[in-house]
Amino acid sequence: MFKTRMTELLGVEHPIQCGTMMHLSDAELVSACANAGIFACLASAMYPDENTLLDELNKLKGLTDKPFGVNVSLFPGHDSRTVDVTLDILASEGIKIIETAGRSPQNHLEKIRQNDVIHLHKCARLRDAVKVDKLGVDMVTVVGAECGGHPGMEDVSTMVLIPEVTGSISIPLIAGGGFCDGKGLVAALSLGADAVIMGSRFVNTTECKINETIKQKMIDAGLTDTMVIQKSINSPVRVLVNDWAMEIAEMENNGATLEELLPKLSGQLSGDAWRTGGADAVFPCGQVIGRTKETISIKELVDQIISEANSVAQRVNSMYS
Repeated sequence: MFKTRMTELLGVEHPIQCGTMMHLSDAELVSACANAGIFACLASAMYPDENTLLDELNKLKGLTDKPFGVNVSLFPGHDSRTVDVTLDILASEGIKIIETAGRSPQNHLEKIRQNDVIHLHKCARLRDAVKVDKLGVDMVTVVGAECGGHPGMEDVSTMVLIPEVTGSISIPLIAGGGFCDGKGLVAALSLGADAVIMGSRFVNTTECKINETIKQKMIDAGLTDTMVIQKSINSPVRVLVNDWAMEIAEMENNGATLEELLPKLSGQLSGDAWRTGGADAVFPCGQVIGRTKETISIKELVDQIISEANSVAQRVNSMYS
């Protein structure tokens, strides 16, 4: 059993978060994580109007009585509502844990702090972690260059970034980028983190609603089968290497403008492709897909991670006399 500041603050059993994934983090996935003793957040931006968001929240509440959160994206254009409208909806529903990501939450703190919620913020730079610590955010997630989704512009690896962050902030830290198993969990805790966040590994779970063709592509992928695109527009994303991503990279190398790139970067394309198995889209994922070799249930995955972590911790402890 691993007890950390993260497990105590959020009331979860294990110091693991399933990373919030656009198009994938729905009520079924989040509740399965909660029931397995880990933390996960519903992606509010998936639900374009108030009624669909309320319906999904009610569904989620009916599927678990364990702690869960709701992610509020601060990326421009991710949410059809304004951020403050979404936060008001969550307040009216009594949501007690909110995760923000994308940009600084400073302008939304008053709304976020309605109902005395626990506030987590996700970022990819040391200076951002230091800033949110000073803002009074309760917990911060920091991801290194290996992560899927948005790794930031600085290309600092997790192994280098996390101990630097832990030495610079006072609030609990969730470490992300390159974690998929019990070995990684123990490594993160050894670096000073209070938990790990894993996104890509949870794609290959039975509760994750993506096409089996895509799940097989993830299993077949190697350690070098991801790439970072969108650096030319200062919004890097690590994705699976495919023809679509390669075309985007070529466009960027040739000086394509944001307006020229946008049709290729459509979130709707990715959402549809996750469900249908289509290839004409980008698939955000981290380098750890090269270490993912099976699809199992979330409960099985969590049990596997914790069992391995206990064995690793015992092995390390046995080295001390």
